Amino acid sequence: MNNTKLRLFTFLFFLIGISNFLQAQCAGENATIEICEKDADSAYRNFDLFAQLGGSPITGGTWATTNPENFYALNQSTGIVDLWRINNYGTHSFVYTNTVCNQSATVTIELGGYPGEDNIDGSANACGDDSSVNLHGFLGSNVDGKVQDFNGLWEEDPATFTGQLNENLFNAREAGPGIYNFTYTVPDVNGCSGRTSTIILEVHPPPNAGTAPVLTFCAGDDLSAYTAFDLSDHLIGEDPNGTWTENGTNQLSDLNDTIINIEEIYNNFGYGDFTFNYTVFPSHPVCEKRVSEVSIRILPILDGTIVTDDICVGESYVVELTYDNTLLHNGDFILQFLVNDDLGESPTTLIDGNGSFVIDQGLVPLNEEVTLEVIGIRSVTPPRDVCPRVIVPPTTFIVTSSDITAQDICIQTDNTIQIIEILDADGNFATGSFSTTYALTTPNGSTTSSPTFELEFTNGNASFIVPASNFTLDGEYTIRPTISGIYATSCPLVDTFTVTPLPDAIQLDLIVDNNCDATQIDVLVDAPILPNGTYTITYDVTELDSNTVLTTNTINFTGGTAAYQIDVDALPIGNYTASVRSIQNDNTPCRLDFEFEESENFSRGGVPEAPQADANQIFCLSNYPGSPTLMDIEVTADGDLLFYDTETDSNILPISTALVDGEDYFVTNSDPLTNCEGTDRVQITVSFSDPNAPTASTVNPQFCAEAIPTLANIAIDVSTGSSVTWFDAATGGSELDASTVLVDNQSYFAATNNNGCTSTNRLEVTPTVITVTPTSLSSDMLQVCGLDNPTIAALRILENETDNDVHWFMTETDGTALTDDALLIQNTTYYAENYNPLTGCSSATRVPVTIDFSDCDPENYGFFIPDGFSPNDDGRNDTFFIPNIETIFPNFTLEILNRYGTSLFKGDINNPAWNGRNGSATAPNGVYFYIINYNKDNAEPIQGRLYLNR
Repeated sequence: MNNTKLRLFTFLFFLIGISNFLQAQCAGENATIEICEKDADSAYRNFDLFAQLGGSPITGGTWATTNPENFYALNQSTGIVDLWRINNYGTHSFVYTNTVCNQSATVTIELGGYPGEDNIDGSANACGDDSSVNLHGFLGSNVDGKVQDFNGLWEEDPATFTGQLNENLFNAREAGPGIYNFTYTVPDVNGCSGRTSTIILEVHPPPNAGTAPVLTFCAGDDLSAYTAFDLSDHLIGEDPNGTWTENGTNQLSDLNDTIINIEEIYNNFGYGDFTFNYTVFPSHPVCEKRVSEVSIRILPILDGTIVTDDICVGESYVVELTYDNTLLHNGDFILQFLVNDDLGESPTTLIDGNGSFVIDQGLVPLNEEVTLEVIGIRSVTPPRDVCPRVIVPPTTFIVTSSDITAQDICIQTDNTIQIIEILDADGNFATGSFSTTYALTTPNGSTTSSPTFELEFTNGNASFIVPASNFTLDGEYTIRPTISGIYATSCPLVDTFTVTPLPDAIQLDLIVDNNCDATQIDVLVDAPILPNGTYTITYDVTELDSNTVLTTNTINFTGGTAAYQIDVDALPIGNYTASVRSIQNDNTPCRLDFEFEESENFSRGGVPEAPQADANQIFCLSNYPGSPTLMDIEVTADGDLLFYDTETDSNILPISTALVDGEDYFVTNSDPLTNCEGTDRVQITVSFSDPNAPTASTVNPQFCAEAIPTLANIAIDVSTGSSVTWFDAATGGSELDASTVLVDNQSYFAATNNNGCTSTNRLEVTPTVITVTPTSLSSDMLQVCGLDNPTIAALRILENETDNDVHWFMTETDGTALTDDALLIQNTTYYAENYNPLTGCSSATRVPVTIDFSDCDPENYGFFIPDGFSPNDDGRNDTFFIPNIETIFPNFTLEILNRYGTSLFKGDINNPAWNGRNGSATAPNGVYFYIINYNKDNAEPIQGRLYLNR
């Protein structure tokens, strides 16, 4: 301990009372010591803390430390501490506590640092794939238990600096292979000097077996391109000095062989996982060997077909699946599929090439063809990967909701059959006509088929009626319609319904002894017994004219037969009605009628008076299409008319019997209330009237359209005393007024009218109405020079006619045609009319033409402007007037100004001459100025001067 300095500081505290003093010293006194280079003496492994206490400590106490790093170095009972196990330089405190005096004392050790031993002989090695090399591992001593402090400072030698040192951890992976120098320093502790150790670390390159992505195929894939697959080509970044091994495929001949045949592997072993290992050994044992795995996965695949029949709504949507079981194992799976574009999943169990799955009904729309496509599969049991690609062609199917409804009915009642949501052959809701028949099975088991009929569908729905004649038996019926041309499904169209028989009805009857002169009426009742109701029966007699009930009686019963007599012998002469009525209140099924009534008219003294009619009646045949009948004979009578061939004949003639010219008929009448027939018959003789048809010299008369011909213009011959009536048809048709305007080539029909009776035969007349089209002119304006005295002949230049003559008029209608030498008159409109000399017809309208008389070249007509005038009222040269200016320049304006620029006169075609006055004053002699605007053909205005000399 020659290098150990002991320093003992003892503090004595004197207390009052000797016992208190002795008790306070049982734990000793605090002491502080300094120990440097603890590693130089192994005695420090059993350092006695109790011996370091000051004062007079008493044994039997316990030792403790607040520093957890010192806990296992201290024996708490003896106070022996192993300083080699304290691996942190600095201050360390240990507290001794004696329970006898309940006092404590502290031993404080200032402990110098130990940096471990230098490691520079090549024994410090690390692998280049180690990202956290612990440098403390290279500082240990060969002496057991001597370990460096851990709270020193690690530093890189600047000569080999990498920046990859973090406290005691060095990232060899980032630094890379090489030799690196490090120092580890523990600093000064009080009087103990700091110390440093050095490490020379060699980082060795790690082996690299490379990486290889999993090579995945699906069973059944074409592997012909992989018969000479080089495993080394599949590795990335590997060292070249490795070896290859395999697991049971016999593809590698030795450790250097890298070529395998994947197609052969599949042919020999089927689908599965096949691995090949590439091993690279390190250049230094500090690094471990590395192995990379090339995994070849040949996944099982679903290769099959799906089939589903068309489905009836309400059934499970089951799809049958068959597949190649050499490509897929047995087990439980989840199938993914698309119904149209909607995704669905379904569990399925596949065994030995067969299976089925169910489609969620919510994915499938009704009554339209949908496409089902399996797009994926997952293996649940056993849990293993399956090729995500499936080889299952899509299929189509349809879920139909077609249905038929037949209602329960009563016997011999029509039954309306409703058919809904029927699809046509293209899978759309049926619209249009479809050939249909139905089979009807009756309660006795017999089946009849209806004739084929056309059934009209709208949006898939239709209805038809099974006639009541098919339901003569009560009981259960079955109907099965067959519709041609619709979408074929296996869904049955069938329904059953019940036909209930009609209950028996009450029978009422009235028997009158003589309807025309009655004395007694029998009322008969035959009523079925009602189990749940009663009949109320009333019979009465009513006077018809006043509707007064004279006799009445009412009875109530549940059924049976009854007979009653009504004595009417005392009734006054007149017409009566006897009635019997029944009302019942039962609820028997198929009871349709609950009220019944029988009535019978009768009379007391009820024979009607004879009818009145003209004995001879004439019928105009044209008034009766076909022929007059008995209904057309005019008769005045009460009641219904009855016609007979003879006065004694008993066979009543039908009222539609056609009359025969010159024939006699006999008529009587009957009371419609009592059917009592009169005793007298009246004779009537009928005769027919039919004037001869009219005639005409020609039935194709010709007219000019401009004359607006009418039917009255057609010459028709009729017999004396007769007139003509026109029609628009050979028979029937409408009567036409004589003022009707004729239409070219339209037929009209004339009939002879004799005293209001027109002939049945009519004369057909088809007139020709000639229409001459208006003339065609090259222009609606003629430009001439009025100074040439132009005539009508000048208008001929405008004519374009070749087939007709053109006549010129001064009026739009009527008037006389103008001759070619007639002078044209200014401000007059002329009219051209076409005239056909072959027919003598003219056009109905005339074409107007206006005349422009100003088409004059001034140079050709000696146009000049006078330079003076003498307004002295001598009748010569009394006005300033420009000859012919109103003709050559009809839109001219003239202005006269004095020498001061004052306007004295403004003229035009309506006021062309200046009389030498300035308003009401006389203009003096002198020079004046004129300004003329020609207002024609862009002619420039002209100005000049003139001399006024009176």
